[in-house]
Amino acid sequence: MEIQEKLARVRQYLEDQAYDGVLFTTNDNFCWMSGGKYAYVDKGTGAAASKLLITMDHQYVICNSSEQYRVTQEELPQQEFELISFLWHESEEEVLKPYLEQKNIVSDSGAFGTLNRGAELQKLRYTLTREELERYRMIGPESAGLLEESCRRIQKGETELEIAGRTTGMLMAAGYQVPVCLVAADERLKKYRHPIPTLHRVGQYAMVAVCAQKYGLTVSMSRIISFGAPDADKEKRMDAVAKIDAAYIFGTEPGVPVKDVLQAGYDAYQRLGYEEDFHLHHQGGPLGYPTRDFCTTFRNQEVVLERQAFSWNPTIAGVKSEDTFLVTEDGQEIISHTGGWVYREVTCGGRTILRPDILVR
Repeated sequence: MEIQEKLARVRQYLEDQAYDGVLFTTNDNFCWMSGGKYAYVDKGTGAAASKLLITMDHQYVICNSSEQYRVTQEELPQQEFELISFLWHESEEEVLKPYLEQKNIVSDSGAFGTLNRGAELQKLRYTLTREELERYRMIGPESAGLLEESCRRIQKGETELEIAGRTTGMLMAAGYQVPVCLVAADERLKKYRHPIPTLHRVGQYAMVAVCAQKYGLTVSMSRIISFGAPDADKEKRMDAVAKIDAAYIFGTEPGVPVKDVLQAGYDAYQRLGYEEDFHLHHQGGPLGYPTRDFCTTFRNQEVVLERQAFSWNPTIAGVKSEDTFLVTEDGQEIISHTGGWVYREVTCGGRTILRPDILVR
């Protein structure tokens, strides 16, 4: 059912644009089109080891001899996709010539001389299917619980790299890929917005921020711990960043331009006295198969869609607030909320919301 719905979206796009077919070559799109299956081998590249070709009346999976057995037997239901196979030492371009030449074929990467329509094709993924919503609702609390458990195990004197290794290991053992794992302790937490983990050791404070992916879907979240009560300045900053995050979350409603949501967050930064911090770190935006579909700016023309996933990530030096939520007809559904962390109740526009607080150890 899910694959059929996505095939219908692709074919409607082909019909609207008068194209003969689309070649999907990236891991994100393979995962989306296949209903959460994988085609990566080398995670250092976004290129899929197997490709998908969709025309108005056929759908193909393209595999060399290294990939075809695993992909057809473990990843794709064989009845959905017809196999185009070739030996690993043969030219994939030559094999695909009969399917591509003298046809108006587009792709998500411009491979083999096709027109690159990656930005347009990405938009086909924004509205989540019923099955994707169900998967998100499962992996949200699961991945957040693993992150929070790893944070509870942080010890004074532990290195950021040790924390990252444990966090990543716990997630991978549960079937997740972890394309982003940022860890910062003490002065590095206050200095850097994207803290790649180092040998720096934890004194009082530590933050872990991850993008965890399962079935290709991304859950983005951050948690902070403190050994002993946070100082007054840290408390003030945490209260402010939680209020900014609440402004972003409540502003993310169907039909609202994303740049207007960004403006609401910027206004909150200004009102709370931290306007400069807005300019020092991107604020997040919609996500799904990549870690962000795009990082929102005032130039974006997109609007928020119902059944779309978002993660805003406002920062003030030394603190951050970040979760992943679904935009639904009933409001914003925070899927990375476990109920097992410590929370700060925030009021914004007459509504209240719980945002993750600093866990005191």
